[in-house]
Amino acid sequence: MKHNIITLLLAVATLFYSCDRDPLAKAKFPKPQTIECEAGDKPSITLTMEHDWRLSSDALWCKIYNLTEQVQDIAGTAGTHTFTLAITDESQALTDSEAHLTLHIGERSSVVATIIRKAESAQLRIFDSEGNPTEVIKIGSMEYLQFSIEANFRFAATRLPEWVDIEGGAISGGANKRITASARIVANGSRERYPVKVEDGHTITFSNEEGSKNIAVPIIFDGMSDREITILNEAGTTFGWEISLDGTEKRIVDDFTGEATPYDGDIRYSIAAREDKFEVVSFEMQVVRGIPTYTENPEWIKFDRATMTLSVEPSTTTRYGLVMAFPTGIYEEIKGDIKASLFELDYTSGIGIETLRYEYMPCTMLDFTQRDFSEVGAYEGMYIYHSLTAYEIPAEVYTDETKMAEYGVTLAYTCPFVNAVEGKRPGIIIDPRIEEWTSATQESGRATAELHYKGRLLKISENEYYMGENKDEVMAIHLWGPNDNFDEEVYILFKLDGKAEKLLVVTPPTK
Repeated sequence: MKHNIITLLLAVATLFYSCDRDPLAKAKFPKPQTIECEAGDKPSITLTMEHDWRLSSDALWCKIYNLTEQVQDIAGTAGTHTFTLAITDESQALTDSEAHLTLHIGERSSVVATIIRKAESAQLRIFDSEGNPTEVIKIGSMEYLQFSIEANFRFAATRLPEWVDIEGGAISGGANKRITASARIVANGSRERYPVKVEDGHTITFSNEEGSKNIAVPIIFDGMSDREITILNEAGTTFGWEISLDGTEKRIVDDFTGEATPYDGDIRYSIAAREDKFEVVSFEMQVVRGIPTYTENPEWIKFDRATMTLSVEPSTTTRYGLVMAFPTGIYEEIKGDIKASLFELDYTSGIGIETLRYEYMPCTMLDFTQRDFSEVGAYEGMYIYHSLTAYEIPAEVYTDETKMAEYGVTLAYTCPFVNAVEGKRPGIIIDPRIEEWTSATQESGRATAELHYKGRLLKISENEYYMGENKDEVMAIHLWGPNDNFDEEVYILFKLDGKAEKLLVVTPPTK
């Protein structure tokens, strides 16, 4: 036991003796420093060491110059040394970065310097529609105007005026990736008339994900060109209008549901054009034998520029109107022959139909029908339309009492047959509007029709006419002309249960 105690005391004494003889055990480290810098800087640090040493950096963006070489570690002997650092932009972010210089002496080490690299400055660049650098975002009027954005951070447009319309609804992009966007002014019939300048102070703000960086870019707008126009009425719609025969009542008919929404008051407009210069042109669409044609500036359509209201004069028959407004740049081009400039022939139906060219649709003020608003009974009159164009051919009351007596009817109507078309065999489709004159009663033999022409009956078997449902799934007569066309009247007698109900007299077509 005594021997063990002596051995232990000798070991402890040896340890203390060894530590006292090891100079590195008591080596002093320089006082820690803090160095602030930016990417690209070459700061220096001076350290005094009493022993051999090794100095290391823990960040790749902070290196130590060793003569002309940049290293992460460097070693040397005792003495005072000045070290130059290389600060790069590697992995730089929008927040400060931190690196540490650690001094190693023997088995011991200590951080002797903390290097703070300042955050990268948020940079955002704008390019115009042609790819040229610019300091502003230029927005369009009627059309979106494209521009490009590139930033050194992930960004999104976070604040912009409510009258700026961004195509797609938003702008965002990744760091160092150029993206394209488009914007235009939200027209309201007024603001688009005037330019927006830098000094007006309107901007779009782009922010990073954290919201810590915000860059505002000025907006400019040149105003409308002389080829642009904004046309707004208080109802907010251009098509589907109906006006009563006396011109006092108005309603808007939905194309899909057929529902009519009444509209009270005058049809009032707000029209914006460059320097407030525009020309109003109106047309009447006349349907002759199921073919529509347009005549320019009918006297019955009125537009009052002082009050910016549209009205029509009373009528006794159905009329169709189209009203348009043109900015000076377009009007000067078309004024020599307005109708020829605006309309083209559409052969979709097989017949050339005058149709407004698509590029002029934005110039439309109103497309409407003036008609009788009184309710027509389901079994009153007759409904007749062109088999190819589907335009209505109005049926008029027939008054030849001799013929009516000959066919045993008290209700008779007349309409013209359609003109011949080369390569086609057009006809008319007739819904006689007779109660119980339906597909079901036709199949059972109750609903019948006799078609008299030049003293003979036309025949379904010879494809001179057809009985069946029309486009609205309503029972109808489909009457086609012979190859040489009709040159005398066709008398169509509609019967139910053998009783003559109505007579239609179809007159020969004439050019």
